[in-house]
Order: sequence, then structure tokens, then C-alpha cells
Amino acid sequence: MTFGLTVGLLSGCKPPPIATHGPRPGPDEEVDVASCLPGKFGGTMVLTESSEPTCINPLVEAGEQVSLDMQVMLLSGLAVYNPLTQENVPALAKSWEIAADKKTYTFHLRKGTKWSDGAPFTADDVIFTFDCIFADKTDPATGKSTLRYPNRYAQELTFDGERLKYRKIDDLTVEFYTPKIYSPFIDELAGPIFMIPKHKLEASYRDGTLLQQWTSQTGIDHPEEIVGTGPYVLRSYVPGQRIVMSSNPYFWRADTTGQRLPYLDFMVFQFVVSIETDVMLFATGQTDSSMDYQGIPPTDESWVKKGEKLYDFTIYNRGPFPASWFLWFNLKPGVNKDGKPYVTPYKQAWFNNKLFRQAVMYGIDRPGIAKGVYLGRGEPEKSVINQGNPKWTNPNVRQYDYNPAKSRELLKEAGFHWDEKGLLFDAEGHRVEFELMMYEGKPLRAEVVTVFKKNMEDLGINVKLTFVDPGVVMEKITNTYDYDMTGLGWGSSSGEVDPQDNKTLFRSNGTYHEWNPKQSTPATEWEKRIDDLVDAQELTFDETERKHIFYEIQDIFADELPLLYIVDEYTYQGIKNKWRNLRVPPSGTLLWNPDELWTEPAKTAP
Repeated sequence: MTFGLTVGLLSGCKPPPIATHGPRPGPDEEVDVASCLPGKFGGTMVLTESSEPTCINPLVEAGEQVSLDMQVMLLSGLAVYNPLTQENVPALAKSWEIAADKKTYTFHLRKGTKWSDGAPFTADDVIFTFDCIFADKTDPATGKSTLRYPNRYAQELTFDGERLKYRKIDDLTVEFYTPKIYSPFIDELAGPIFMIPKHKLEASYRDGTLLQQWTSQTGIDHPEEIVGTGPYVLRSYVPGQRIVMSSNPYFWRADTTGQRLPYLDFMVFQFVVSIETDVMLFATGQTDSSMDYQGIPPTDESWVKKGEKLYDFTIYNRGPFPASWFLWFNLKPGVNKDGKPYVTPYKQAWFNNKLFRQAVMYGIDRPGIAKGVYLGRGEPEKSVINQGNPKWTNPNVRQYDYNPAKSRELLKEAGFHWDEKGLLFDAEGHRVEFELMMYEGKPLRAEVVTVFKKNMEDLGINVKLTFVDPGVVMEKITNTYDYDMTGLGWGSSSGEVDPQDNKTLFRSNGTYHEWNPKQSTPATEWEKRIDDLVDAQELTFDETERKHIFYEIQDIFADELPLLYIVDEYTYQGIKNKWRNLRVPPSGTLLWNPDELWTEPAKTAP
């Protein structure tokens, strides 16, 4: 059955494609030699995705995980984070040095590296990538300079208004200069910042259409136009059905015997309508791994595990998920273009009251959610940097145990009162009620907010639940700001990461400072203190000092509660036992090394 499924996914109505692999690296090619055991070429890995990519262009903020999943397969950066060793390691750059001033970084590229179409990868491509990131244009209405191609990297690599400097030394050497000491610079590059090909995209860079390149439509009509340095190349994209990738014949890694990686012939991503379908296909042996970046939902783990022996797979308990999921109130002040306040003024007063937020937090039965919704396969989330990232979690941060009596005490202190029916009103007589907007398609999250609604009812607060398309949520939290409360996930499937990656969440001017984004100046003293702490940790390479700084940031978040973190669910990931070179990292996805995975050739009938 699995063989038939694989052939069908690869070919549709056409003959199955023929797999090809690149030649062994020559003596003039400086490949990275993998530490894994040598394997054999061949095989197809079949995975699922519960949504389709919107874009392959790394400069476009896609806003969903599947686009990043595709980019990781097709593109590479100068450095990459290795979740097994939990360190940044060389990728397209074979090495780098940091000068005594701790602001000058010199990167040495691998000799002989090529793009997937055979064109050489050189320092010109690195310079081009950063030219695209920082390209300017003049706004004709204001005369001010703005980014020609808006992207998150430009903000992350701008320091007190001064941008990262970079220059080409020679074809294989690039120098970067940070205007101030910025210790997470390598982390930023290993994020990764994907390199893009000058020979393919320079024309669109010059004519202003760069952000319209490498869309999902490009993958459908002209997959060969998407050229990268990742382990795979895009072979075909059939909307509503699948994406097929084949091995990149010029990939920059090899095994210890000189075989060019990757080993696999094909990677197939089958589109499914829901996470439930993803789990069902894996549980019945029709796919090779549970692909959703959070793995198998905790509520499904017990019944899926029953099929381990029959379908020859293993379920791995990965412990607390290293990313967060939280709710927040809209603290955005001001009015829209029609003069209407983003938030009703008296509600804005509630939301901005720290005592109100703390009362709500004490009133959430998080242990009950962990036990009832997640069937005990989760625990109350302890901090904005949660327990899934133990290296950086503050063990002594303030906790909010379920305590409705404490909630009532704080609400009374904040000037609220209850009527004879137990309904909560503010000092001006307004009934305390608000709308919680959630995105569709996440059944566990829907159960969580249903419990939240009941918990608030117990406090006399009325919560209206509204479920909408994820795109509507993104539009409201990034553009129109017309909502009371919402929630989103935050983090990475890569596992434990440096909390510097949360910079755009922590800083008051950050794009993802969800409760009140893109502030020109900090709206509160506590937000200013967080800004100062984020800046301070960037100035030191001492990890212990940086850890204590992030501890204080967590203390501030725990006291002010701009984010209400709920439950850190345990992560369960499954994969078929036939896959070799599976090296399970301390946290993060099992599929972090898709170029190294291989399987024995299928046996044929005599």
C-alpha cells in the first residue's frame, strides 16, 4: 500500500520520475563532511502538510510554518543551528573569525559551492542578499527613505538607527561590521538568513518586483526558477495535492566516504485538510513521520501508539514544547483612519490595568486545562521563555497558581464590583465583557479557550468567543488593531534557541510586540526597561551575564503580564523505524537532518 501511495504521489498520471544524484565532490570543492554513518542512495520520504505554502521567497513574511518548512529544504544560510549539539555551525561559510573589537566578522565561503542550477555561489551572492535586505526607496509623499523591500531582517540588523555594514573582500570572503557590539550576530545569521541567487533575481531586484518572485505560483508553473543551495530542489507543485522535491545535485555536504548528500531520491509533501488527517495517515502507516511541527497532539498519543508494532514506527515523547502559546489583551492606544478608537476606551482602561491582567491570570484553571484538555500530557506554562527551553528559563520567576479568591481580591482592589447576580462591573457601571478572537482549525486551542470562557464566567466576566480564518487574525493584529483579545503561538520547531530570537516580541518597537506593536517610543516604564535589557544582553558575549539579563526580562513579564501564557503541552513525534541516521536532539523536530536520512532499498519479489 505504501509503495502504491508513493508512486501515485510522485507521478500522478505520468510515469514515475527517475532519480538522479550529484557527482562526488572534486578536490577543488570544500564540502562539509557529515559526522553521520554513511548510508545508501534511494528511497522516498512521504510527509504531510496541513496547509500550503504561500511563498518560497525568504524576504516575504509568509506568517505560516509550511513556507519555512519548504525554505529550509531549498535554501541555506552562511551558518545553521545544530539542535543536536545546540550550537551554531558552518553552512555555506566554512568558517568565520570575530576581530578583537568584537564588531568585525570575517566569513570564509566554501570553495567550489554551486547553486542547484550549477552556477557558482560566491561572495557576490552574499552581498546581493544583504543589498536586497537593506535596499531603500524614497517615499514621494514624505520624502523620507523607506525600505524598498520590507522585511524583518532589516530591523533586526539595524542598531540604534545604524545599519549593519558589509563588504566583499574577494570571491570567497565577506566582512560584516556591526556598528555596536552585538553578541547574537551569528545567531541572527543562523536563524537562518537564507542566501538568494544574484544571477536569478538581480533583474527583479532592479525593476522593483523582487517580492513578487518565487511565489507559490512560481512553484506551480516554473519550479525550475526556484534555485537554491539547500539539500533539495523543487520538482513539482500540484495545488491541493502535493509538492515533490528531488536531491540537489550540487549540495555542499558529503558523507565520510565521499558520497554527496542527500541520500534520498525524493521528498514528498502531501497536502491534507487538517492535523487530524495528518495524524491518521501516519498512524495507519501511510506516511513516514508526523509532520506537523508540534507533532502528534497529546490527546492522540495513546491511540496512535497502539499501532507502533503493526506499522513499524516509534513515538518519541519530546517533553515540554519549546515554543509558547499565549493570550493577550489589545493595549494599542489611538484611533483608526476614521477616528474610531482601536479599543473601546473603558475596555482599554481595564486591559491596561495590571491588577486586572493579574486577576485574569489567577482565574485561569491552567492545571485543569492540562489535565482535562491535554489529558495530563502538559503542564502550566511557567514563563515567557518556557520550560521547553530550560537553559534560559528563569526557575524562580513568579507563578500564578489557580486561585479565584485571589482574582476577586485583585479585581476589588482595582475598583471593580459585583451585582447581586454575581456579574462584574467597573467603577463607572460598565459590565465587564470582551470578545476573544481565535483562529479556526485548532481544536485543542478551541477547547482551551472554552475553559477560559467558563473560568471568566466564574468571576462574573462575559467572554464572547469568535473563531475566524487565520488571515483575519493576522490582519487585525498587524494592521487594523480592531479586537479585544486574541492568542497565537510563538517559537520555533528547532528546539531550544537563544531568546535573542524573541527580540521582535520583547522590544517595544518590535513588529511582534503583540499587545502594542511598533511603538515609536516605549509606552510604559516597564517596556523601556525591557528595551534596555535587550540592548544590554547584545553587548556582552558572557553567557552567564546574558542569562541573568533574560531572567530579569522574565520577571518583568511575569509581573506585568502583557501575555497570558496557558499550558506547555508535551510534544510527541513519530517516525517509521526504517529510517537510518535518525539522531534525536534534546528538543525540536526529529527531521532536523533531512539530508542525512536514508533507508535500505525495498525488497522486490523473486
